[in-house]
Amino acid sequence: MNHRTPMKSSFLTILLLLPACVTYEEADEPIGGVDYELVSRTAANGDRETVALDFSAATGDCRLRVESESGRDRPSLGLRVIELDHGRAQNRGVQPFSGLLVSLVAPDSGAARAGVEAGDVLLAVGAKETVYGKQLAQIEEGLGRDQVVTVRVLRGQTERELQVTVDVRRERERHEEFVPLESGVQPQRPYAGVHLRGVPTEWCRRIWGDGRNAVVVTAVVAGSPAWIAGFRAGDVIEAVDGGPVPPVADLTRLVAQRGERGEPIDWRVRRRGEAYEATLEPYDYSGESNVWIPFVFRLRNGVRKDVWTVGPLGLVVANRNEYLADTSTRATRTRNVFHALLGLIRVETTPDETDVRLLWLIHFDT
Repeated sequence: MNHRTPMKSSFLTILLLLPACVTYEEADEPIGGVDYELVSRTAANGDRETVALDFSAATGDCRLRVESESGRDRPSLGLRVIELDHGRAQNRGVQPFSGLLVSLVAPDSGAARAGVEAGDVLLAVGAKETVYGKQLAQIEEGLGRDQVVTVRVLRGQTERELQVTVDVRRERERHEEFVPLESGVQPQRPYAGVHLRGVPTEWCRRIWGDGRNAVVVTAVVAGSPAWIAGFRAGDVIEAVDGGPVPPVADLTRLVAQRGERGEPIDWRVRRRGEAYEATLEPYDYSGESNVWIPFVFRLRNGVRKDVWTVGPLGLVVANRNEYLADTSTRATRTRNVFHALLGLIRVETTPDETDVRLLWLIHFDT
């Protein structure tokens, strides 16, 4: 039995004296932005176009959302109809889908002047029978202003033919489309901590009225050089080193080159009308060092968060310091959490307050 004791002691000694090891882990996920309008214009005729940055919370990516509203003249008989399903047909005393039930006749419309009434069943317009709701809109599209068409309706159990003069109604049309942004070739190693996307040239002209290059910061890694410099997701880069913005592919290469050489780069950006200018000092910030002496001490030094602990699972003493993912401000805000002795003492400090908890029950803010 005695020969086992030295083996056990040697094993514990090896664990305690094991040299600290350094491992590599990927940096934290990038933080995206909040949707906002880049431009909104209304033409003299009332047509309106709005272009906004549309961020994806899931991927940290971004695209253009284009909403347009325009007016057009549309031929109209002045009727609102609903389909005669089995229930409506039974109430009306007709066969299902034998026509369209007129639910509304617009005042002073061609149908109203011709004598069409709500409750009539619209059987046909000209030579085209009407059974499904979408048919009426399709028929109206083929009509012309002041054209007279024969409308056949069923009133009670009697069919009637009425002559309806086509009116033209001004209506608003709304359309939404999404335009992908252009991506550049990402460098092998991260140097700035930003995701960059380029606005297509034709959309630069529509938004800003010229042929400039516009590059959007679609996401930023908290704790990265770009984050420390104050750049945030949603920034549109307006100038680089005081000059025009290069295409997004050239800008990503420029950032990588500056990072490799340890040279700074100046950006001027704009977000929600606010201009901001700062110097970005790119470097290879990637990875995370992990120093671990089993059961004794652990230190994790990352981009966004630093953690050190003493004792198994940090039960004796633990400390965590991290950047807050707050994209509403360009200031770097941090939070520190310290606890010891199985949580008997816990202190959490943020830029706004300090929270202290003692013996699990005593709690106060400072």
